[in-house]
Order: sequence, then structure tokens, then C-alpha cells
Amino acid sequence: MIQSDLRAFLAEVEKGGELKTVTGAHWDKEMGAVTEVLYRELVDKAPALLFDEIPGYPKGFRCLYGMMGSPLRLSLTLGLDAGVSARRIDMLNAVRKKMKSFEPVAPREVNDGPIYENVMDGDDVDLLKLPVPIHHEHDGGRYIGTACGVITRDPDSGRVNIGTYRVQVRSKNTCTSYISNGKQGRIHRDKYLSAGKPCPMVIVVGIDPVTYMAARYTLSDKVPELDWAGGLAGRPLDVVKGEITGLPFPANSEIVLEGEVSATETDLEGPFGEWHGYYAGDARQEPVINVKRIYFRNDPILTCAASQKPPHSHLFERCFIRSAALMDSLEGAGIPDVKGVWAHQAGAGRTFIVVSIKQRYFGHSTQAGLVASQVSPTGYIGRWIIVVDDDIDPSDIHDVIWAMGTRCDPKTRTHMLDHCWSSRIDTMVTDYDRLYNSRMVIDACIPYERLGDFPRVAQTSRELAEEVRKRFPDVFG
Repeated sequence: MIQSDLRAFLAEVEKGGELKTVTGAHWDKEMGAVTEVLYRELVDKAPALLFDEIPGYPKGFRCLYGMMGSPLRLSLTLGLDAGVSARRIDMLNAVRKKMKSFEPVAPREVNDGPIYENVMDGDDVDLLKLPVPIHHEHDGGRYIGTACGVITRDPDSGRVNIGTYRVQVRSKNTCTSYISNGKQGRIHRDKYLSAGKPCPMVIVVGIDPVTYMAARYTLSDKVPELDWAGGLAGRPLDVVKGEITGLPFPANSEIVLEGEVSATETDLEGPFGEWHGYYAGDARQEPVINVKRIYFRNDPILTCAASQKPPHSHLFERCFIRSAALMDSLEGAGIPDVKGVWAHQAGAGRTFIVVSIKQRYFGHSTQAGLVASQVSPTGYIGRWIIVVDDDIDPSDIHDVIWAMGTRCDPKTRTHMLDHCWSSRIDTMVTDYDRLYNSRMVIDACIPYERLGDFPRVAQTSRELAEEVRKRFPDVFG
């Protein structure tokens, strides 16, 4: 059963031997440092880290890092057989099959839930009564929103959106948030602010894995994330409606902030160590979020995602989420015979994308690469898109580089694109009034006209490989 309650999920993670409780680490940089050092050494074999007894805070006020950062934990989130993980591309196919097997289910509004166990209201609101970390040594402050879900409503269509955007604490009851241009939450927010109205906002900072998955997946504007999450879970999510904003949020959430974005006030936001491993974008003025109410469970868990130079603690699942969404976009655009894609961890899940196709016509590989460079989720701050033949495993970097080195002529089979969608946090952007970047599409496929006469690959056939495995079992273990 897919768990839409974080505590039930963590119980399953603990049964699988992948939950480690760490006591005594400080909120000021230590928790982030412990997480980074461990994940740099173990990558997707590292456990989820639950920090407790944080100096200055009551026992039981906890922080969680690495929620889905392993094959087991991602499988538990999606309800997959944990054994489907020997090859990344096989697991990606299982993820996509799962996501295509359900229909959205609208949430069920309820009047009560664990999230109401504690409520701070009005003058009692104090964000720093929670163990909000400084995740990286040079962050501009304490970030309460990292592994979170920011909930807004489109004032025109009424559609409720959930997205993951960073949120920085500025005072006991105010925050700022950076939301990149073009993101759905930014579009909603700016519609209110451009009309001189405050934007209602709910920020779930202690989030369950199903809602978090929905917040990070790239969905059509027609599909509300709460409905998608219900379809994934196989049942409606129980939600309560915020009395201040009227926005729904899961009743089993750990910690929820409710308030509104000011149309007139701004404050500094940033810098923050971002997904690509840099403090990019500097500190800039952003609209103030006035937090009017905090809800939290007894012994609450603040869910955290510290991004560092790859690999880091929430990159494993990001690669699957982005790869699955890109496959959906390519198929939706009518690109035939896409056999696989992979957003590589070394590219932070964005900047190094590989698409594998079965070539069917002249220009097929160019078409696939150009489309992959622009569609969601890779159209945002993309950099390198490599197209390979279907005999290449797109998740195997050795296979990919071999294809680039033997099937691509750099002069004639590369395509440079300019004025593409970027952001203030792009390391190569220097003018924050011109948020563009460039990207390269590399055609590392055998030229279509040479498919019949290209040199034969020097590799043992599958038949002979199977034969020697049977004849010499002691060699292969």
C-alpha cells in the first residue's frame, strides 16, 4: 500500500533497514554537512537521515533528509516491487508504467486531522520554534522550505497548484521565496500581485512522500497535483481547508504554514546552495510572505532537501521524475520510437540529458534532440542533450560517451540553440533582466544513411554471452 502519511512511510523505510536516526547535530550547518558527506560517499546506498535532539529544540522536533534517495525508498513511494532496480532504465520503465496505470482521484475534504494537533495563530506565530536549518555554510539564512509543497490557486481558472520552491525565514512570522519565472506557482502569484492583491499561499514544510512526488512532477495545467497524488495512492487524499486562505492541504501533513504574499512588501532572499551545486543568483529582493498561522503535529518532522554539488540526498529520485516526465513530453509531441531517456545525476538531473531512439527516418534524431531541449521538464535551464541509438543504454555514461566519440561528427552533427528558458540561478546568467541561456544538441546516432553499412560493433553476442555464463558459472558468481 502506498503511504500518504510520512510516519507510516518511514516505518516501512525502517523495516527495510534504511532509516538512520542522528542525535545532537546542530541546525546551523551540521545537519546539512552530515547529509552531504554521507551521500557523497554512499550516493543512493545512503539511508534516510532523521535528526533528533537538535540543540535548542525539544526532543521529537525532527528534520528528515533523503526521503526518497534510494531504489527502496522510491519504490515504496510509488508502490513498486523493490527488486526492479538492477538497471536504472528498467526501473524507469517500471516508474512510467506505474504512472500511466492510474487516473487522477479528487481529494476528499475532511474537518479534522493530525495536522490540527498544534496551532500557532496571530501573534503566537514563530517560525523559529521549529528547528529550521542553515543547510549550507554560505546560505543567506535559515531555509524552512526545501522538501516542501507550495500551494496556490490560479485566480482565473481556480486550479490549485503544488510546486516545490525554496522558502527562507526572515523573521518570526515572515518568509521570502524564490520561484523561477515560468513556474506555475510564480504565474499564480504574479497574477495577484500585478493586480495589487495579496496572493493566498499555503506551504507544506513537513510533507508526505506522495504529495511531495506530485509537487515535483511536471504536470499539465489541466491536472491538479492533489488529484494526481490521489491517483498515485489509489484513494482520495484527505485534505482540510485553510481558514485563512481557503486552500486545501493534506490532513496528515507534519507542518503547514498558512498566509499570503504581500503585494507591496519585499525583503532579501538568498543566496542558497542550489540543485546544480552552486550559490547562484545572489541575494535579491522578493515579495514577503506573511505567515498568519502554523499547524503542526506532535513531535513534528520538518522535511528537508539540501542541494549540493552532485551527488546529493534528493538527486536519485529527481533523475527518475525528470526522465519519466521527459518521456511523457516526447511521446505527447509525437516523437516515435523513443526507447529511453535519462537525466544524469552528474548533470544534477537537468544539464546532461540523453535520449535513445530507434531511428525511422531522415532527421528523426535531430527532431528528437531539438524537442527534448525545449519541452518540460528539461526546457528549463537545460544545457546538453545527447541523442543515441537504441543499442545504447541512456543511463550508462560509458555507453553514451562511447557513442559520442564514435558516431558523432562535431562539425556536422551538433546544433547550438540560443535564447532558451533560463533563470536567475543559472550559473551562466549574469544579466538578471535577460534570463536566457544556450544549449547544445549532440546527435550521437549512426547517420541514418549509414545504418546498413556502419562498422560492426565489437561486442560478444547475446547468444554467446548466455552460453559462456552457463558453461562457466563459477566465473560469474
